[in-house]
Amino acid sequence: MWPLQLTLDYFQRVHHCPISTWQKSNHCWAPEIKNPAIPLNSDFDINRLGSQCHTDIPLITGTHGKIIVLIKLNRQKLILIGPVSADQISEPHQTFLEGVCLIQNLISATDLHASDLISQTRYFQELRQAQQKSAAQHLFNAHEASFRHNPYDEEQLKKALNESFTGSYGTLAQNPLCSFKNLAIVDLGLIARAAIKGGMNYEDSFSLNDAYIQSIENARTADEVYSITVNGKFEYLRLVKKIQQQSLASDHPLVQRVKAEVAVHLHEPLTVAALASHLHVTPNYLSALFKTTTEMPLKSYLNLCKINASQNELVYSSLPISQIAVNYAFASASHYDQTFNYA
Repeated sequence: MWPLQLTLDYFQRVHHCPISTWQKSNHCWAPEIKNPAIPLNSDFDINRLGSQCHTDIPLITGTHGKIIVLIKLNRQKLILIGPVSADQISEPHQTFLEGVCLIQNLISATDLHASDLISQTRYFQELRQAQQKSAAQHLFNAHEASFRHNPYDEEQLKKALNESFTGSYGTLAQNPLCSFKNLAIVDLGLIARAAIKGGMNYEDSFSLNDAYIQSIENARTADEVYSITVNGKFEYLRLVKKIQQQSLASDHPLVQRVKAEVAVHLHEPLTVAALASHLHVTPNYLSALFKTTTEMPLKSYLNLCKINASQNELVYSSLPISQIAVNYAFASASHYDQTFNYA
């Protein structure tokens, strides 16, 4: 118990947050030492949260800018960290989370890391769902406006003038949170470009990057920024893996142009003839080239892209299927449903 107490004392000094222990008695949790300086209102129902807390992973929850962490010592005792204002965490977020992991690891002999907390705890899962919803809406708006980014090869020509790597983080703003946001944006920008090299369409990659940048800009604390960055990396890895498994990436310039055109016109009627006309080739040539290169008929690819994009709205929006069908230029809801089942 002595190493744990030293760790708790150090954590408290570094992060300036209250830490208390709670004892379970008659199915109710109560602080072992009453501390009026640590008010807990109805937003943090310890009896409810204590029943949800497991012995091998901390429970992190937050509301109205306040965060608490619950760590179970055993069935009868809890360690409560907080409530603490998220704005008080001025250091990069991983130091706070890694400290929480260290406490948990000392108690349960686990090997948790900050990324484990982000992927497994409800607090960050809810943040991730909000980010995914925001990203889905941003992609929808980009498709609706037929917005087009500079191609990746053009982006490569615009090298950052101040790019340097000295083995430590640079200071990109006087305000620590702004500096951390800027570092996160640069980090995700590099990931977006790496995803393009992994086969992701540059329009999809940059649009997703735009959505994460907006989430970072709207974040109020360093822990939110860190969560968004880690979740963004996981999402890019998932998408690139999916693309590589489907073997849809192609090196043929004309096929890449087809994919770029499709990506920005998903909300419009797409036909092989219209694409061929735009690219100044015959429909038969374009269809044959696409099928040979990707092993997928071009018409099937057009439908697949529309269906994949519309899935975000099915999950994250309250729009009826009939409206989603209209948004993606399907003739009717039944046509959309038939295409969805076939894809």
